[in-house]
Amino acid sequence: MAEEFAAARPPSRRQAHKLRTERALQQAALDLFAEQGYDTTTTDEIAERAGVSPRTFFRYFSTKESVLFAGEYGWFQSFTTQFLAQPADLSDLEAMRATLHALAPDLNKTRRALVLYERAVASSPTLRGGVLDRLERDIIAIAEAIGSRRDLADPDLACTALATLALMTYRSAIKRWIVGPASADPRDLIAEGFDALAAELPAAPSAPRRRVLRSANR
Repeated sequence: MAEEFAAARPPSRRQAHKLRTERALQQAALDLFAEQGYDTTTTDEIAERAGVSPRTFFRYFSTKESVLFAGEYGWFQSFTTQFLAQPADLSDLEAMRATLHALAPDLNKTRRALVLYERAVASSPTLRGGVLDRLERDIIAIAEAIGSRRDLADPDLACTALATLALMTYRSAIKRWIVGPASADPRDLIAEGFDALAAELPAAPSAPRRRVLRSANR
């Protein structure tokens, strides 16, 4: 109850200030990356655009690359929690579809940031390499969630294969969404992508299996 009460309380003035500063730095970085390219943008320029000192930048982000991936950890925590809470009679693919569909409405708040992110990545071969490295880690995180749902101590090859297919399907849907009309619903594109994927895969076994919910911080 104490945790629920704490989560419900509004942020303190100091917390609100920190949040505003973090968002200002993120927005300044994305704008500059889109305007002049990721590689040529410096952290000093980001700080100046955000109206803070260069030292302040490093209180919030270790590198300019880390600005682009802020919030990623929280997203994977949310994904894992909701994925493991899906009904046991759903296949893993169906559970992922339902989870990503449920998380999709939050994407509308970050559409512009996602557009600028794609421009930043396109501007930098170095950054594209970093994105590929992160993609491998993302696949591992999703494979571990699948392994937990299957009550495996560690994800096996099947978990990794399914995680790869699901993540690429999701990323494809999001990319189609951000280049399309702003009125489009990302949930429709996610559903369309996963329906197409399911049509290409063998039917999942319907036999019930024991499932153990594990912590998202596993």
